[in-house]
Amino acid sequence: MKNIFSLSVPRDDVKAGRIRDEEFAADLAKVANGTATPEYGDPATFFRHTHPTRGLRTLLSTVCRRLSGKGGELNSVVRLDTQFGGGKTHSLIALVHAVRGMNGVPNASEFVDPSILPKGEIRVAALDGENCDPANGLKLEEGVFARSLWGEMAYRLAGRKGFDRVRKSDEQHVAPGTDTIVELFDGKPCLILIDEIAIYLRKVARVFPDRTDQFAAFVQSLLKAVSTTPQVSLVFTLAVRAEDKVATDAYREEQQIAMGAFEEAESVVGRKATQLNPTEEDSSTTSMKVVPRKWLPHIAIFGNEMLKLFATMQNKARRSTSSKKATHFIPKPWRH
Repeated sequence: MKNIFSLSVPRDDVKAGRIRDEEFAADLAKVANGTATPEYGDPATFFRHTHPTRGLRTLLSTVCRRLSGKGGELNSVVRLDTQFGGGKTHSLIALVHAVRGMNGVPNASEFVDPSILPKGEIRVAALDGENCDPANGLKLEEGVFARSLWGEMAYRLAGRKGFDRVRKSDEQHVAPGTDTIVELFDGKPCLILIDEIAIYLRKVARVFPDRTDQFAAFVQSLLKAVSTTPQVSLVFTLAVRAEDKVATDAYREEQQIAMGAFEEAESVVGRKATQLNPTEEDSSTTSMKVVPRKWLPHIAIFGNEMLKLFATMQNKARRSTSSKKATHFIPKPWRH
C-alpha cells in the first residue's frame, strides 16, 4: 500500500510554479460579470477544487428551490455566518455557478440535485462592498456610475433602465422604496448577493456621514420586496458569530451596524432570515477533505481506492460471518 509521502504530491501547476496569488483571490463580482480567472470563473474547474460540505449543499438547495419555483417559499432570505476567511465568498461564487446551470460540471450531483437547478435566465446582482465606490462611483458602463449598493443592484438586475429608475436615490444616497425595488425584478427570477457589507458601510460613513441610516432603510425595503415576490432570493454575509452575535474582525463596529440593520428589518417585515454556515460539516474533518481536493488530488484518488478496499473487506467478512454485521471492519469516516 502507498504511504502518505508518496501520495502527498501537489497538483502539476503547483509543482511547476505556475500558480499566481491573484488567481486565488476570490472576487464575487468578477465571477458574476464573467471576468474572473478560470480558477473561479470556470464552473468545472471551480467545483473540481471545491469540497461539498453539508452547509454548502444546503445553501445551494435552498436557493435553487426558491429560484426554480420548486419550494423555498419560507427561505427567500439567507444569511451566511462565518468569520473572515470562513468560506462566505467561495460559497456565493458556488451559488452563482449553480443558478446558471453548472454547465460542464461532471460532479454536479455532489453539490445539488440537478432537477432543482433553475431553468432559463436568472438575473444576478452580486454586490461586493470592496468594489463599491461612494465617492467616485463604480463604473458600470460609459457614463454610468453607481455610488450606492442600490444603484449597482438596479443596474445589475435591469440594466441602464433600472439604474435610471433609481438614479436620484443613488446620487443622494437615499434608499429606494419597496415597490421601486419590485419594479426592478420585472417578474423575472432574481438572485441578489451582498458581500463585505462592513467595508461598504465604512466608506459611506466618510462620504455621506448624514446618510448612514439609509442602509437600514434599504435593507428593510429589500427584505420586504424579496419575501413578497416569487422566485427572488437574497443571500447576504456577516462576519459575526451566530451563537453570540459578536463581530471580532477589523470591521467590528460596521459588522454590528449591519447586523442591527438586518435584525431591525426582520422585526418590521416579520420574516426571519435563514441562517447557514457554509463550511458546516457532519464531522470535524472538513479541512482534511478540503485541502486534498484542492491541492493534493492523489490523496483524494487514494481515498476512493481505500473505500473500495474496505468494501471488499466488508463483503468477505459478511460471507464468513452470518450472525452479525461486519461494519466494524470499516472506519466510521468511510461508512455511508
